[in-house]
Amino acid sequence: MKVSTKDIIRDILTEEKEEKKVAKPEKKSKAGIEASTGSGRFSTGVKEAGALAAEDPKQLMKNLKISSATGVDDMEKIKNILRQAFVGTETMKKVYTGLSQVTRGAKSGLKVKTSEISSRDGVKYIYHTLIGSQNAGLLKVSSLIQVENNSGAIIIYQGNKKTWDD
Repeated sequence: MKVSTKDIIRDILTEEKEEKKVAKPEKKSKAGIEASTGSGRFSTGVKEAGALAAEDPKQLMKNLKISSATGVDDMEKIKNILRQAFVGTETMKKVYTGLSQVTRGAKSGLKVKTSEISSRDGVKYIYHTLIGSQNAGLLKVSSLIQVENNSGAIIIYQGNKKTWDD
């Protein structure tokens, strides 16, 4: 029996295709905070807040007058942190004009309204605030939290990215 090079190559390619067909394990959601902002640069202030959240989170919490994260679940803790931040300084009072509970189907979350800044920048500032509170030891989440721009408002919810409208 004569085996041609063509047959060997076909066998190798068939094996590779079969290996690719093996189902990939479903990606598990791990606890943490994610922000969906799209691509592009942010203003200097957003970058500075991110640096402070990473390098000196306790100072960021002091600047925002955030002292604790109380609540029975992740969303309640986040709501508590944001309330403190939104009333702690005059600038935050001007920029974040509303914080309310919202539901969509079986999901519930927080809706934040902004003025004087874009919702995109607002998403990133809130993300830095929450990451800073984690890094400062105030907030520990046990679920995956999303911070997203949704039709001009900021939505914060538990779940995978871009699933608020599902």
